[in-house]
Amino acid sequence: MEQNKLKRKITFDYWNVNKKEKLIERLESSSEKSITLFEDFPNELFYEICDYLDVYYVYKAFNNLNKRLQTLLFNSTVPLTINISSMSKSIFQDYNKHIIIPNQHRIKTLRISNPFIVDLLFSPVRITSKFIRLETLIFDNIKSKYLLNILNHSKFLPNLSSLVIILIDRSQDPNKIYQHIFRLPVLKYCRISLKEEYFNHFSLSISTNVTSHIQHLVIDHNFSLHNLNALLSYVPQLRCLIFHCLDGTHSNKSEIFPCLSNNLTHVSINIKNITFEKFEIIIKNLFYQLEILHISTNNDSIYVDANRWKQLILSFMPNIRIFDFQHVNYIQNNNDNNKAIYDSIMDQFSSSFWSERKWLFEYQFYVQQSQNYVIFYSINQYRYTDFVDHVDIHGEEAIMSCVNYFQNATKLTLSHSFAASRVWLRIILEHIIPLKQLTTLVIDYNALSFNQLIKLLRFTPNIHTLTFKSHSIQKSNSMLIQQNQTFRLISNTNTITNVTIEERYTAENIKLLAILCPRMQHLTIDILTTELESTMKFILLKTKTDLQHLCSMCIKTSRKSMIGKLKALIELERLLDNYVIKMIDSNIYLWW
Repeated sequence: MEQNKLKRKITFDYWNVNKKEKLIERLESSSEKSITLFEDFPNELFYEICDYLDVYYVYKAFNNLNKRLQTLLFNSTVPLTINISSMSKSIFQDYNKHIIIPNQHRIKTLRISNPFIVDLLFSPVRITSKFIRLETLIFDNIKSKYLLNILNHSKFLPNLSSLVIILIDRSQDPNKIYQHIFRLPVLKYCRISLKEEYFNHFSLSISTNVTSHIQHLVIDHNFSLHNLNALLSYVPQLRCLIFHCLDGTHSNKSEIFPCLSNNLTHVSINIKNITFEKFEIIIKNLFYQLEILHISTNNDSIYVDANRWKQLILSFMPNIRIFDFQHVNYIQNNNDNNKAIYDSIMDQFSSSFWSERKWLFEYQFYVQQSQNYVIFYSINQYRYTDFVDHVDIHGEEAIMSCVNYFQNATKLTLSHSFAASRVWLRIILEHIIPLKQLTTLVIDYNALSFNQLIKLLRFTPNIHTLTFKSHSIQKSNSMLIQQNQTFRLISNTNTITNVTIEERYTAENIKLLAILCPRMQHLTIDILTTELESTMKFILLKTKTDLQHLCSMCIKTSRKSMIGKLKALIELERLLDNYVIKMIDSNIYLWW
C-alpha cells in the first residue's frame, strides 16, 4: 500500500520582531486608560501603527483626521515602512510623489515586488544614497542589471542591516552579485535567490581583503559545493547558514574545508550529490560550535549509519541540541527484505545514545510518480513547531499519521492526491494546522476538482496567495459550477489577491478562477498561444467590472512576437489606458 510523507519546512529568523504582537500589547495597554477617541491615543502608539502598516495605508486612513496626525505623518522623524507590491500604476505614481520622494530620508523598511517599479524608484541610481535610514531592503522580482547598480550604491547606506534578493531573470555573473553583497558595511542578515542556470558553473573567488558582518545567511538557490570555501572566507562572523540545495555535482575530491568560522551555531541544509564521506569533512572542519542541525539527504545509504553519526557528534559536534534528519532513498520495491533492512536501521538509531537525547526516528515507504522510495526521518523535532511556517503534505495518509500541531503555520502545500470527501479537511483543521490562519495555499497534484478547491477555500478564509504548480484542476462545467451556492459564497468573501498558474490551463478554467477571485491584484498564467487573445480580452474586460483590483499580469513561456499581438489587442479593443508591457527572460509582464 502506498505510503506518503509530510515534509518539514522550517523558517529560522531570530532577528525578526513580531510587530503584530507588540502592537496588540500597546493597544491593550492603551485600552485600560478609558480612551474613547482615536485622536486621544498617544503619539507612541501611532508610531507603532506606522511601523506595523505600510505608510501609504496609514496616509489614506488617517491623513484627513486632524492636523496633529498630518504633522506626525509628514513633519516628524518617525521611520516609515514602504511596501510596494500589487498596486496600480496610477496609485504608485501618487504614492511616489506624495510619500516616497519627500520622505526618502525617513524610510526604514523598503519592499518592492513589482519588476516595473525598481527602475522608476531608483532612477537615477545615485538616488539610492538618499535612503540614509534604510535598515531593511527587500527586492522580490528584480532584474539583475538593476540589482548590480543599486548594490553598488548601497554600500554608502550606513544602516542597511537586512537584505533580501529574489531575481526575476538569470544573472550572467552571480559572482558579481555576491561580491557586492559582501561589501555592504553593516549587513547582518541576507537571503538571496537567483535563477537556476549558472550556479554549478560560476566560481566564487576567495576573499583576500573583504570580510562581511553577515551573521545569518540564507541561500535559496542551488549552490555548488566547490564554492563553499570561498563563501565562508567572506563571512567569519556567520552564526546561521541555510542552504536550499548544496550541490556536489561539479565538486572535486581534493577540497579541504578549513575552520574559518568559530561562530556557526545553526545550519539547515538540503544536500544533493554529496557523499557522506565528503560531508564528514565539512562537519569536522566547520561544525564544532554547532547547536542546531537540520539536514535533508538522499541516495547514499551511509547517511543512515547510526554509528558513524554517533562518532561524528561526540567528536566534532559536542554542543548539538537539535538533530533534525531526513534521508530519502530509491528502492526497487517495498518488500519484506527492505522492511527488514530499515527495521535494523531503526534498532541502531534506538540505542541509549539517541534515546537519552530524545532523538527519535521513523521510516515510511511511499510511491511517487510510479517510483518506490523509503524515507527515514527524525520525529522529535516537532517539539519546535513554533519555527514551522510552511507545511508540505504528501497525501491523506501523511495527514492521518501526523500527531503534531503547527500553530504558527501560514503556508500549506498539498503535494499528492486527496479523496473527494471533506474528511481530510476536518482532520487538517483539527490536528495539524489552523486553517483560518493560512495566507498561502499551493496545490501541487493532479486531478483536483473545482468542487474540492471551493471546499478547501471555504475552510481557509484568509488565503491571499493561491498557486497551482501542476495540471491541478480537472475540466469542469463552468456554468454549473458558477450556479453553485458555495462557489458564489467563496467568490463574494475570499481575500485572494495573488493567483499563479504554473502549468498550461484551458482558457475555461482560467476564466473560472478569475470569477472565483474578484479581489485579485496580480495574475500569473501559462496559456496556449491559440487561446491567448481570447483569454486576455476576457480578463482585461473584466477589469472594468468584476476584476477592478487587478493591475498586473505575468504570461509565462511566451514568445517575443506575442508582445506586439497583445499591444494590438489592447489598443484595438481599448482594454487599457495607462499601461506598460515588457519581456523579462521568456515571460511577458503587464502593469496598468
